[in-house]
Amino acid sequence: MTFVVFAVFAGIGAVARAATTAGQPSGRLPTRTLAVNVAGSFALGLVTTAGWWVDPVVVTVGGLGAFTTFSTVAAQVTSLTDDGHKSTAIAYVGLTVAAGVAAAWLGLIIGEQL
Repeated sequence: MTFVVFAVFAGIGAVARAATTAGQPSGRLPTRTLAVNVAGSFALGLVTTAGWWVDPVVVTVGGLGAFTTFSTVAAQVTSLTDDGHKSTAIAYVGLTVAAGVAAAWLGLIIGEQL
């Protein structure tokens, strides 16, 4: 049964990410992917501390792992750099890391209060 729930959460996460990031213009800061990864970081912090799930691995690895995407960030950074947008690529990496860590921290803090 755990496998089925895991697969359902992974499917929901992947579809939500695909729907959110579809049609993202190239050559500019990938704000949709950034938003997905920051939201996923917040949710990860929240889910791991709130105690809503008996087995949070299903939700965190399955759902949020499929929702967030480091491989897309890497591909977008490479594309931005190859297209001559090196400063945008650097800003994107910095924003992804800083906003992701801040969002996860906020999720942890809020989750502890619930």
